[in-house]
Amino acid sequence: MDGSSFWIYPSPENSGGPTSPSLASIAYGTPDASGSQGEVGLTPLPLEEEVPDDATVSLAFSPSLRIDGLLPDSIIVSSNHVYFYIHRHRILDVSSNAFFGNFGYEDLFPTPSLPTVHLPEDGDVVNVLLHIIYGLPCTHFHPSLETVEQSLTALIKYGVLIEAHTTPHQPLYQLILSHAPHRPIDTYALAAHYDLEDLAIAASGHLLSYDTSRLTDALAARIGPIYLKRLFLLHHTRLAALRNIVLKPPTTHPATPGCADGEQGELLRAWALAAARLVWDATPTTWCVVGISASALRVQLEPIGEEIACEACRLMLLQRIQDVVISWSSVKPPGPGPPCRTDNT
Repeated sequence: MDGSSFWIYPSPENSGGPTSPSLASIAYGTPDASGSQGEVGLTPLPLEEEVPDDATVSLAFSPSLRIDGLLPDSIIVSSNHVYFYIHRHRILDVSSNAFFGNFGYEDLFPTPSLPTVHLPEDGDVVNVLLHIIYGLPCTHFHPSLETVEQSLTALIKYGVLIEAHTTPHQPLYQLILSHAPHRPIDTYALAAHYDLEDLAIAASGHLLSYDTSRLTDALAARIGPIYLKRLFLLHHTRLAALRNIVLKPPTTHPATPGCADGEQGELLRAWALAAARLVWDATPTTWCVVGISASALRVQLEPIGEEIACEACRLMLLQRIQDVVISWSSVKPPGPGPPCRTDNT
């Protein structure tokens, strides 16, 4: 089987499946029906081995990919026979162990055929791995969080420093963070496990409503003591802020013939009861009190006015609720700080 009959490994723009063999022929630069050379202008790249019938070629890392003005000089093959055409100098620039000993600078000289390296990782993992090495975004492939973690393991294995690729706005940072909205605790645990502080801080913003009583022993062990403490401190700090905000009662108005001090006491008692339900008597439920939104907080407090007959008292109540909503909206998750100490201080 020669390269011209490869099927193309689908990309997001080609998510419906492989393209036709004729398109693969164009990608490889084989002659078209008119007898002229195809669009890319490449000759079929010789391989030293028989290509499996189920082989596919990455569209992102195809034979026509030019980096630094150079065409690929090597092939990486995943465990499920996805072929990635790569540039060894790009790999060696970021790998501290010559890509687990698969490449060396002495191999950079042209050879009659492209050196082929077989990896035990599957195509999805290798795809993410190479996108990170090349500094290319890959969130549009929508790899699972499990695939992302396998890619982190592969990066470490192949001598790539993941800390250098997980600063804000880099592709790996964006890829991991893309999972935070729908898998916040798992994303936080992943960042914590690899001590990726910026990512952990960003992911923690999605944990404001997380019920920490659901943490399993295994997940807590994976997060580790430092980042576990940070998670609990996040909730503790916000709960303290909520208490300080809602425990302040509404302002009372001067006594009137229709509303003396005794009647105004009903408003204060009703407010105190509602505040206690929010912060003192709160128990783990499907929502966590520290993650309550400003609009939901308003819904919790507005029913207080249903039993208040005095119009002036109701106006004082509405003003206090508005102040609470504004104050709570201004409470932000904690930003970067020094690592938490694990002693009793």
